[in-house]
Amino acid sequence: MRYIYIYILCFVACESDVVSGCLDDSACNYNIDATQDNSLCEYPLEYYNCLGDCVNDLDEDGVCDELENSVIRVTVFLYENCPIAQYMCGPLRDAYSYFCDTLNEAVFFRGFSPNAFSTETSLIDFVIKYNIPFDVTWDYNEINNEPGPYTQIYLPIVTPEVFIEFNGSLVYRGMIDNSYEALGEWSNPTENFLHDILIQLITGQEFVYSETEAIGCFINY
Repeated sequence: MRYIYIYILCFVACESDVVSGCLDDSACNYNIDATQDNSLCEYPLEYYNCLGDCVNDLDEDGVCDELENSVIRVTVFLYENCPIAQYMCGPLRDAYSYFCDTLNEAVFFRGFSPNAFSTETSLIDFVIKYNIPFDVTWDYNEINNEPGPYTQIYLPIVTPEVFIEFNGSLVYRGMIDNSYEALGEWSNPTENFLHDILIQLITGQEFVYSETEAIGCFINY
C-alpha cells in the first residue's frame, strides 16, 4: 500500500506543475512560466510591435517605414457576429483582390474589431470562414475595459465602417457600398464607394473629403 500512496502523490505533484500558456517568446502573450503550449499565442500586425507602434518609424510620423510607399490605406472595422459585417467581407475581398493582386497597387488594407466580445481565436476563425485576405485584429483593452487605440483614433460608429486615407490624410469614411441603406433592407448595390474612391486615388483624379452614413451593428463605447 505504501507504494500506491507514493505513486498517487507523485502523480498529483507532477500534474500540478503543468502551466498552460504561450511558449513562443516572439508572441505578445508569451508566458515565461508556461510548461505546456495552449495554442493561443497572439502576434502583432506586420511592421508593428505588441503595443501597436511601428517597429521602424524614422520620421516619427506614425506610418511604419515599410509602409511609407503605401500612400493609400484602407482601415475597416468589423465584428464577426454582425450579419452586415459578414456580408461586406465579399466586397472587401473583391477590392483587395482587384487593387492589390490584379493591379498590384500600393493599397494597404487592415481590419479591427472594436467589440469587447471578440477574441483573438474568434477573429482568426472569422478571417478563415470569410476568406478575408488581410489581418483583422482585436482592438479592445481588456485590462482597462475600453476601446483599443485604433478605435479611439478613428471613432467608428458601427461595424462595418471603412476609412480611407491618402498620403496620411483621411479622405473618406462610411459605407463600403450601398447594398444596406437601412438595417434589414438589402438590395443590389448601385454605388461601390470603396472601389470608386480607390479608382479615383490611383488614377490621380482630384478628390475632396466625403463621407456616408455607414449602416451596421452599433459599437458601444
